[in-house]
Amino acid sequence: MEKVGLAGCGALGSIIAKALIDGIDGYKLIGIADLDKPSFDVPVMSFEELATECDIIIEALPPAAVPELAKEVLQQNKTLILLSACALLIHPEILEMQKASTGRIRVPSGALAGLDAVSALGCADIKGAKIATTKPPAGLKAAPFVTLNNIDLDHLSEKKRIFEGTALDAAKAFPANVNVAATLSLAGIGPERTRVEVWADPHAADNTHEITVTGPESTITSKIENVPDPSNPKSSMQAAYSVISLLKRRTAAIALG
Repeated sequence: MEKVGLAGCGALGSIIAKALIDGIDGYKLIGIADLDKPSFDVPVMSFEELATECDIIIEALPPAAVPELAKEVLQQNKTLILLSACALLIHPEILEMQKASTGRIRVPSGALAGLDAVSALGCADIKGAKIATTKPPAGLKAAPFVTLNNIDLDHLSEKKRIFEGTALDAAKAFPANVNVAATLSLAGIGPERTRVEVWADPHAADNTHEITVTGPESTITSKIENVPDPSNPKSSMQAAYSVISLLKRRTAAIALG
């Protein structure tokens, strides 16, 4: 039985916590680190305590808080399951920490589909990778790029592209919105070669991600429409379920992918 700690118990963290409490074979949730007292009957711990007491720590935090958690976990040579993939692009020192550790960072598929195929194509050769993310305006408000450029999202009458650039630039511009782009870049040709578009659509009900990855003999296209979490429209509930799936696959008798 592996001991699990959860850092962050907001919209996505709460889904993961409930699944662990209800029961996932091979795992026991023993602690939660959160600024607010979680509603679950689980001990509240610091990052340091999670890293010391747990075998696996699951991150569901704002990207800015990830380096502190990663430092504690990797110093203890534990496994960190990272939802905030953007943090790896914004804070490259996290990967340097991993190099000095026997601990490991695992990035789940999050709100994307087709990453296994992208990773497979990367074993051959990827010529280009692009992701277009479309969200309702409410899910993009308060993003650094929106604030810095005074983009008015309240009076949009039609779908509008508000950003185009690399995955690295997108991570800095929308750290809470484009973990999907960061994950794609890590699975494929890297953050400086992966192209990202961010669209705001006042008529959209879902968070939509469309990827196109091209190789010399194959082209991968994928589209997924995720219902935004009601308590946090920046996030898709699918991201939380991808962590639950990762845990189940770690202990499955037959590993898929």
